Amino acid sequence: MTHEVYRLPLYYDIAFTWDVGPEIEFFGKLFDTYVEHPVKRVLEPACGTGRFLVRFPEYGYEIIGYDRSPHMAAYSMDRIREVDLDGMASVFVGDMRSARFKEPFDAAFNSINSIGYLVSNEEIVSHLRVIADSMKPGGIYIVHLGCATESSDVGEPQLWTHERDGVQVTITWGGEGKDWKKKLSHQFCRMEINDCGKKLEFHDPHTMRLWLFEDWLSCIKCSERFVLEAVYNEEYEKISQGTPITGSLGNLYYVLKSA
Repeated sequence: MTHEVYRLPLYYDIAFTWDVGPEIEFFGKLFDTYVEHPVKRVLEPACGTGRFLVRFPEYGYEIIGYDRSPHMAAYSMDRIREVDLDGMASVFVGDMRSARFKEPFDAAFNSINSIGYLVSNEEIVSHLRVIADSMKPGGIYIVHLGCATESSDVGEPQLWTHERDGVQVTITWGGEGKDWKKKLSHQFCRMEINDCGKKLEFHDPHTMRLWLFEDWLSCIKCSERFVLEAVYNEEYEKISQGTPITGSLGNLYYVLKSA
């Protein structure tokens, strides 16, 4: 399914904007902690509008991103050209289940639940294997995702508004139901746009993976290519070993190390 929100990269970029600098600095600390060789070359699957692609070079990294949406990839390429990164960043259209590279990466990351669009175990395992195939041994893959709670409650929708250059975008993102048998989370995204007086509104259904930590851990093990090294919360604090990993902890950073 093609989601309208991913066909409108300018509005998406306004709505989902924040300073990624602290997150990049956090990733750098993870690189130093868990990767024995220097990290110079980084991969970002599902790169969206290229927020990380135009910032990573500031920290000395070369970065390549890809996205399934040609609209997102084209927008990212325009951003890269505008800031003249001298070959330090690039982007192309690619699928998380199949994208491979000849030149290996030192590290990779996947932001804000993007991996959740791979809804079956087979798709997730395939993705982990192609990432591992494109990574040097000992490299890490940082996956940012949230596991579910075992209740049927979908919680309250999240709503926020951002504005840039006279364009205001309001996003309402919420749950519509959980299918535990198929392990699917049915969600919606409503985008309300005021583009200098021109008003638009879109409502997208989104079906994403519904998983407990045990499901995610099983996919990692089934890939036979990664081991889970550590888990961090959104305050960049390491979760103590033995702490139950549940949906109540929110989105977490999983550090996977390639064999």
